Amino acid sequence: MDKQRMRTKKTAGNGCIFAWVLVVDVAMWLLTGCSPPAMESAVLGDVRPPVIKNARLESAREFVLEFDEQVRVPKDSFSAEPKRLTAQAESAGNVVNVLFEPQPSPGEAVTLAGTVQDMCGNSTRVQVQFKGYNDRPAGLVMTEIQTAKNTSKKAPHRDYVEFLVKKAGNLGGMYIQWASSTKTMRFDFPACEVKVGEVIVLHMAPEGIAEEKNETGSDLGLSSGIDATAQSRDFWSDAGGLPDASGAITLYEREGALPVDGIFYADSSKSGTLESGKLIALARELADAGLWRLDVPPLWENALLWKPSASKPIVRTSLTTYGANAWGIGESGSQSPGIAN
Repeated sequence: MDKQRMRTKKTAGNGCIFAWVLVVDVAMWLLTGCSPPAMESAVLGDVRPPVIKNARLESAREFVLEFDEQVRVPKDSFSAEPKRLTAQAESAGNVVNVLFEPQPSPGEAVTLAGTVQDMCGNSTRVQVQFKGYNDRPAGLVMTEIQTAKNTSKKAPHRDYVEFLVKKAGNLGGMYIQWASSTKTMRFDFPACEVKVGEVIVLHMAPEGIAEEKNETGSDLGLSSGIDATAQSRDFWSDAGGLPDASGAITLYEREGALPVDGIFYADSSKSGTLESGKLIALARELADAGLWRLDVPPLWENALLWKPSASKPIVRTSLTTYGANAWGIGESGSQSPGIAN
């Protein structure tokens, strides 16, 4: 399931009040014929609330909850945030289907909350957080990477990744991760319609000035700052800069999916077994997606090897292939963020 967070709350009581309710409930269970599970008391019957087994976003409009027993949904017991969304829940056996009206926007943060009951009246409160499903993810390919701060007075540069749009679509819910030997960072793209041929630049070392704005609309000149251009669509991340010498970068269309593009690069002085768990995790995802060759165990030699330089970008040499052979090292001072290579 996507990275959703769930909370459940069991209904219960305490003291004398609980003891009194218990007597009444025992009679009710006997009348309804509920058979107690083996782990429960043969005298008390079913006193265990239903438990969630799975929760997933089925489509752009539907969320599905699966429980360990048959459940029912009390009337109007489900709601959603933001308030513009309505949530209509229906149960069938141990499954609850929730339909949203209107459908959440791609990548939109949504909180779904509600209550379900089993056939004996035991209640479970559910709360799930997820992002709106993007059924039209844009097709992006990485084209240029600046891994370090260039302090040149004439042409300064900061950490960035440049993308070319190969297929029109929406960026909402898409995200990029990058890792050093000790840390993994992430940026989630906001909802934004993009066209074929557009160039996107994600800036990873912003200066924090007001002019550094995410360009989600039609005005590509909205943002300014180091490396921003009116020819590209600029986005800004404060998650942390790219690893200067050795690292991995992965691009995803949605949560839970394998990456659709990425790179594993390393200082040419490194050799032998790769021991960093952070780097191995992203490099292995690239390998699992068929985007990078990786030995078992992973080796530094599997990376794009280079002599780290703040003045030289890493550039894409082939838009139709993947792996180390699809990348090269640009000339000193040849950075061109926002301009298609």
